[in-house]
Amino acid sequence: MRILVNDFAGHPFPLQLSRYLAHCGHTLLHIYFADNNTPKGRIDSGPDLLEIEAVHIAQTFQKHSLCFRRGADLKYGWAVRKSVLSYRPDLVISANTPLDAQQILLHATREAGGAFVYWLQDILSQGIEFVLRRRRVPLPHLLGTFYRRLERRLLQQSDAIVCIAPSFRATLAQWRVEPNKTFVVPNWAPTDEVRPLPRNTAWAEEHRLDGRFRFLYSGTLGMKHKPELLLALARHFESHRDVLTVVVAEGAGADWLRSQQQRIRPGALRMLPFQPYDRLAEVLASGDVLVSLLDEACGAFAVPSKTLAYLCAGRPLLLACPENNLAAEIVRSAGAGEVVNPTVADLLAAAERLRKDDQARELYSKRARSYAERTFAIESIAQKFLEVFEFACKSTGRIVPARGLRAAAAGFGR
Repeated sequence: MRILVNDFAGHPFPLQLSRYLAHCGHTLLHIYFADNNTPKGRIDSGPDLLEIEAVHIAQTFQKHSLCFRRGADLKYGWAVRKSVLSYRPDLVISANTPLDAQQILLHATREAGGAFVYWLQDILSQGIEFVLRRRRVPLPHLLGTFYRRLERRLLQQSDAIVCIAPSFRATLAQWRVEPNKTFVVPNWAPTDEVRPLPRNTAWAEEHRLDGRFRFLYSGTLGMKHKPELLLALARHFESHRDVLTVVVAEGAGADWLRSQQQRIRPGALRMLPFQPYDRLAEVLASGDVLVSLLDEACGAFAVPSKTLAYLCAGRPLLLACPENNLAAEIVRSAGAGEVVNPTVADLLAAAERLRKDDQARELYSKRARSYAERTFAIESIAQKFLEVFEFACKSTGRIVPARGLRAAAAGFGR
């Protein structure tokens, strides 16, 4: 089967899926946006049947600029369109892609005669309106309505939809998206790429983290992640010179947090930029407690996937997010840490409990890695995607041989 995977963000788990499918004998082109400053997975060359393509646009990508962002998204969409029309895949699956670009990509897939699978990572229109309200932009509902209608139309026109959370189904039902073409496949993280390591890593030594208890946040930090909670965490422990809050992040929330550093004791909060992916396991192992956050208004349309890498690292989690969010359900079912409401009081109370209870942290660590090993098996995950691909191809009348849908890759990841 000839597949084009478009992952705007370049996350590790879609890249792992592409590598596995290529090992199974499928031919893949995996595209990501190189100018988007997000943590990237293994973007080195893959097996013979996998080509990884970095897309650049002819302007500086200003992710948070209302004036320039839409133009950049359109340029990305037109760049990927060229790849679709030249590659002519049997199927395109697209994730994390801005709606203006997604529209171009869907139309290009139709022009090339392929099936289109919408990999629904977030309800983007709800996220857009949330950001506009947070930034106090006048009349945010007008732009929110425009993108809500666009997102609904794109989902309705897709041949199949992969939702990462069952809760997304309610929104799709309201938008009259056919339920039979909606499949739920939760996100995961590559257990062979993020492994548990001893706490005192070379990375921790390089950044002089030794001798202190470390609360660590790693990944994109937007305003939806409530960076003010990390500030409160650092301020709470600023009188404890043996406690450190480490934030390895970039994004609007990270920029805001850096601007607030002068409000607390120097050294209580350590801010670092994104680290190379091949050192992610070291970064996460350096934390005594791994922190993940999500605003209470975002529980219905976003899932903090960094939580999944935390589980692979085998470290106790402190998750502050709406109780009905999928990440909260995962951490609770895994028994891998503390899940609290995203308020300062609840976060600090849980942080104190975790800092003082060595046995609880050890138990949470074991459960975290155990859950990841049980749940994140790429073989079974890939088979679910191939079933979605078969459905999508049949809906377009494209006949793909059964052998083109088989998943079997002996020795993958070894």
